Amino acid sequence: MDFSYTSYEKLISLLKQHNYAITNYIDYHKYKKAAILRHDIDFSINDSYNFSLFEESLDIKSAYFVLLSTGFYNPMEKSARKMLQDMHNRGFTIGLHFDTTVYNTSDLNKPIQSEKNILEEIIDAPVNLLSFHRPAPKVLENDLKFPGLINVYSKEFFHDFKYCSDSRFFWRDKPYDLITSEKYDRLHILTHAFCWSESDRNPDYVYKSFISQASQERYKYLTENIRNPEEFISEEEAKKLWFNR
Repeated sequence: MDFSYTSYEKLISLLKQHNYAITNYIDYHKYKKAAILRHDIDFSINDSYNFSLFEESLDIKSAYFVLLSTGFYNPMEKSARKMLQDMHNRGFTIGLHFDTTVYNTSDLNKPIQSEKNILEEIIDAPVNLLSFHRPAPKVLENDLKFPGLINVYSKEFFHDFKYCSDSRFFWRDKPYDLITSEKYDRLHILTHAFCWSESDRNPDYVYKSFISQASQERYKYLTENIRNPEEFISEEEAKKLWFNR
């Protein structure tokens, strides 16, 4: 299975052919066979927004989890905020992606609730889903619960469901095989929109493009926020820093 939109469309088609209801973390129990689709936004809100448009074209809805404590994007930036709000308004669920390593505390509830409140302000809507960024064993083993939030790494969703993920462009379990095997009535599928595109790409190309894109975005913000930036660096000079996409 490659990382093209065509492959993802096949995954959705297989789920439907094998009578899985594509549902969410609340309503799944209504169905004999249920699949939850989740996306952690580790690198790019823009990629995730585009992926949500693609999912909408397939007539499905999923959940996207936003990481507030990241150096890769700023969810409070105007265009990012608009994209997240639009995703919510189009019926996609926005959840909190939380990095435990940011906080030097054993009591995670306070920082989680604080980030939850910030994300609710960003999307102007309630947030009731929580996923952990690169979860430590203690997170996966202790069935952690937090007021007002569904922990998608709880026993209910990490053990009672068959969980599979495309982390680092690698599937530990092959999703097509999981679907067609008929072994599991509950599937919890994590994908990262950053990995997916119209055509399959090598991971090294994707990461180089991502780094290059950061240079382009920095130059764009420079031109929008200082007067006469070409006095310091021209667009042609800046382009020499960009990876040829």
